[in-house]
This record gives sequence, C-alpha cells and structure tokens, in this order.
Amino acid sequence: MLDPILIDPAAFARERQSLEGEVALADLHERVAAHEYLASNEAKVAFRLQGGVDRWQRPYLDLAVSADLPLVCQRCLQPMSVALDEQAHIVLFADEAALDEAMLADDELEGMLLSPELDVAELLEDQLLMAVPYSPRHEDCSNQALADINQNSKPNPFAVLAGLKNSR
Repeated sequence: MLDPILIDPAAFARERQSLEGEVALADLHERVAAHEYLASNEAKVAFRLQGGVDRWQRPYLDLAVSADLPLVCQRCLQPMSVALDEQAHIVLFADEAALDEAMLADDELEGMLLSPELDVAELLEDQLLMAVPYSPRHEDCSNQALADINQNSKPNPFAVLAGLKNSR
C-alpha cells in the first residue's frame, strides 16, 4: 500500500501549491488495487493536485487524474483498456452548515470539510473509484461464441399469444 501523502489542505490552497506524481495501481489501497473490474493492477496513474482560492475566498483543490485502466469487459469478460482523464474541483468548507448550504445552492458543486491534514492518496483513490465505469464494455466484443449465444434463432414463445390477440 502507498505511504500516505499528507498535506494541510488549507495552507496548500491558500499558498496555491501544487503536487504531481505517478503511482502504480498495485500500490494503492486494496479497495482500488483489487477492484473487481480490474484485469490487472500493473497500470500507472498520473495525478496533479493544485490548490487555490476562488472569488468567494473559499479554498479549493483541483485534482486531475489520468490513466489507462485495464478493465474486464462485462459482456465478453476479456481485458480492455479504458482511458481515464478525470478533473475534480473540490471546494473546502470550515463547517458542515456552510458545506450543506453551498451544496443546496449548487448541485454541481463538489465540496468537503476542511481537516488539519488530508491524505492525497485517499483523495486519488476516491476519484478513481468514482471514475471506473459502472459496467465497462467493448463497443464490439468480436466474440463469435457470444454472438451465437445471443442470436435470436429460436422462435419467440409469445408469438402464439400475439396471434390469439389479433384474431379477436
């Protein structure tokens, strides 16, 4: 598992610091490294974290994550590569009330509570988990055995019922 990459999020944002790097999927927490859709955990994930303050003087973190994830197609169960290029703009709030108010006012807003320290690795893992497709599939699996199984060569058993309904 990857050693924690700890930052003080308030100072990081206020000082407009940035951090970038690359980590192997295998080095991330098991919830990512052993994800059921991964065909392999040998891929690398590149990330960039940039701090800043918006026009309302709210601190924020911009996280960019990119990777070519080797996932398992849920149709043919063969490996496939999925390119991820995710961007997140996370606004930091001092208290729960301010966070709730801002989230109600803007349903597109991504926000989180300020804490004395933040593990960038956990933030990266969370972003990866949200970015993995719900059901990764090839556009065309090119699998003849699968095509044969899914072919509608059998007559529809309900065709007889349709005939009865039309004869009335």
